[in-house]
Amino acid sequence: MLDYGLFKDEEQRWFCIGFIAGVLGTNPNDGPKLVTQMFPMPDKEQEVIIRAIAYSGRPDWRALLENNAAKMPLRKPLIDDFLEERRPRLQDLALDVGGAPGIYAHWGYYVATGQHEPVMRIMEALKWSKDKEESGFAFSKIFSGWGSDGGIEKVTTGGTAKWTLASYAERDRELIGLYRAEYPNQPPEVAKPLKDVIEAAELFEAESIRKDQFGAIEDAQQRQMTADAGMSKGMTAGSIAIATGCVAATALGQAQIAIPCVIGGALYTGAAKLAH
Repeated sequence: MLDYGLFKDEEQRWFCIGFIAGVLGTNPNDGPKLVTQMFPMPDKEQEVIIRAIAYSGRPDWRALLENNAAKMPLRKPLIDDFLEERRPRLQDLALDVGGAPGIYAHWGYYVATGQHEPVMRIMEALKWSKDKEESGFAFSKIFSGWGSDGGIEKVTTGGTAKWTLASYAERDRELIGLYRAEYPNQPPEVAKPLKDVIEAAELFEAESIRKDQFGAIEDAQQRQMTADAGMSKGMTAGSIAIATGCVAATALGQAQIAIPCVIGGALYTGAAKLAH
C-alpha cells in the first residue's frame, strides 16, 4: 500500500486503514505478527498502523498498541489519545462530523472481512443525502439548528454514503440482497434514498447517483458561501476539497487494491468478490 502511494490520498488512506483494521480484527492469532511485519514505516504514515490497531475491534488492541509504541516514538501523542480515549474508535466515529473518511474506513473493513455491520453504519448516513425525486434539495432540514459547517459535512457524508453504496453493489451483487432485506426496517429518511441505491445498483447506473450527490454538495457550498459572506478563502477551499473527495474514484476502483487482498495466506471474502 505504501509502495503504491495509497496513503497519500485521503479516500484511499482511510480505506486502507479500515482494510488493515479488518484483517487484524479477524485474525486474533496472527494479528501481532502482522503488525510487526508492517515496520519500518515512515513516521507520517505510522498513523495508518495506529488507527488500524485501534479500529480493529480486537479485545487486546490496547496491549497491541502499547507493545508497538516504542517503534513509533514520534507518534506518541496520537497513541496516547487512543489509549486515553480522547479519540473515538471506528464503531464510535461520529459520521455527521467529518464523516466521509469514516465511510471509507467502514468500506475497507467490509472488504477485508465481508461483515455486514460496517455497511449498516454507512446506510445510516443516507438520511443526509439527496433523494432523486427532489427537484431541489431541502437544505433547511440539513442546516437547521446544526451550524453552517456541520450542514456541509452532513451533505457530504450523505452523498458519499449513497454513491459508495451504489457503486460497491455494482461489483458485489450480494450487497443488493442486504439492501433489500434492510429496506423495510429503515425509517423513511433512510428508506427513500436506499431505494434509489437499490435501483441504481441493479441497473449498473451508480454514476447517476454520483452526479446527483455531487450537485447536492456543490449547492450546499454555494448556499453556505452566500449565507456566510465572512467565510475565509481557506475555509472555502477546505469545503471544496471535501466535496472533491466525495466523488473521486473510490479506492477499490484501483487495480492495485487487489494486491493486499491476500494477507497471511488468507483470502478475504469481501475483497475476493470486489476484485472480480
